[in-house]
Amino acid sequence: MDGMTTASATDRVTGELREEARRAAAELLESLGRHEDARIIRAGGGDDFPEVRVALLALCGMAAKVQRLERALRCYADETLWEAHPHSEPLAVHDGGAMARAALAGREAFELHRD
Repeated sequence: MDGMTTASATDRVTGELREEARRAAAELLESLGRHEDARIIRAGGGDDFPEVRVALLALCGMAAKVQRLERALRCYADETLWEAHPHSEPLAVHDGGAMARAALAGREAFELHRD
């Protein structure tokens, strides 16, 4: 992951989501005439405001879905999944789309492929 630890990558993503949640909440509050609350959020505060918390919750849910779908897509993009071996079919034939269906259903792609 380009020399980045999983924890620091997670912190970076969470920080980005928090900033996006703040932007959305500030815009909402501004449109409702709550200018002072919007100013507090734009200044980096107000993380305890319900508007920020709800926006962050929604964004985290969407981010988790995108990450799950990207993991499944990376599996299908790996050319070794499609390579035939001398005495066996490619792994993709055995998978038959199961990883994609699992990811689309909200499960991890590898839940079906555990030893």
